[in-house]
Amino acid sequence: MKKKAVSALARAAVLLSVLSIGGVRAQSAVTLNFYSGGDVNVQDLWANNLIPMYKKVAPNVTINLVWSEHGAADQATFDRLAAAKKAGKVSGVDLWESGMVQQAGEAGMMAKIAASDVSNLSKVPPTIIQQVGSYGLPYRGSSVVLAYNSKEVSSPPRSLPELFDWIKKNPGKFTYNTPDTGGSGHAFVERVLMSGLPQDQIKTFQTEYKPEMVSAFDKGLATLKELDASMYQNGFHPKGNVGTLQLLAKGNIRMGTVWSDMALSYLAQNLLPPEIKLVQLEPPFSGGAAFLGVAADSPNKAQAMAFLNWLLTPEVQAVVINKMNGYPGVDWKYVPTETRTKFADIAKSYSIGFQERFGADINKLWYEKIAGTPMPASK
Repeated sequence: MKKKAVSALARAAVLLSVLSIGGVRAQSAVTLNFYSGGDVNVQDLWANNLIPMYKKVAPNVTINLVWSEHGAADQATFDRLAAAKKAGKVSGVDLWESGMVQQAGEAGMMAKIAASDVSNLSKVPPTIIQQVGSYGLPYRGSSVVLAYNSKEVSSPPRSLPELFDWIKKNPGKFTYNTPDTGGSGHAFVERVLMSGLPQDQIKTFQTEYKPEMVSAFDKGLATLKELDASMYQNGFHPKGNVGTLQLLAKGNIRMGTVWSDMALSYLAQNLLPPEIKLVQLEPPFSGGAAFLGVAADSPNKAQAMAFLNWLLTPEVQAVVINKMNGYPGVDWKYVPTETRTKFADIAKSYSIGFQERFGADINKLWYEKIAGTPMPASK
């Protein structure tokens, strides 16, 4: 009888043992309700790649993807979390991919993510985590880079001063989109403004905002004005990120700032000629990450954190980069060598832009000082 009891305990111990694969732990069956949104390529990444991959390493975990095209239901998800918190109930949301995770976290609706919960968090540049107050984990990203026609430009600029020099020596062959209509144009303007600030003040502009601080942009604005005479058609700036890509595709310009993922997707679809290459400057243009958070009221926090940890493993990050033509959530040095080599010209970290409330000021100043026209009314 005693021998049978011992045998039963041994079998139970085996059944309860923890299997670790990339930080994934086999436990009792659980369903994680994952609210996400974006373009169809993001939906495809989750539904046809990452979620099936995770099922293989954590068969006990079912991820229920609740999709919102272009994030149209983000506010509804935020309201759901808020209503549940107010009522002292469980929202039913376990994971949420959204640009609102910090806002929700500051309202007490998202859990802080720490290295004690997600060990691979140590592979993520700290400044990116700090962007959202540690309420979200970046599993992918994108950056603004310099696109150039390699048939016309044999040695592209590698720094901002070199780019300034190239623009002046090649009038009419460079431009960027208006900063209020696309992030690639805004990133160029922001980087020029940043170059006019004392180095010891840049971090302040990235984390703080006071209206009077914009007076420090005068030097950068003067540089932008000087450069404008050498832009395409003496100062023509297309509307939107696509506008710059189209000018490159038609050969109207030889160089311009573009989003890395958009340009790589255009190249893959032959919407850009193969001679268009991408390069990142040093210091780099700004970029951004897609953040995934864990609901504070989730009864499945341990399983949700295990999933986040798995997302940051090298093999998974390689899939994310190749499928999205984007940046990893982790530092590039933690990406498999083969993938890093494939994206060698842009495989660098991106910079952090100014505190977001400067955006409206920058757009207004650009129209007044550079375009010489009032800023168009928002639609």
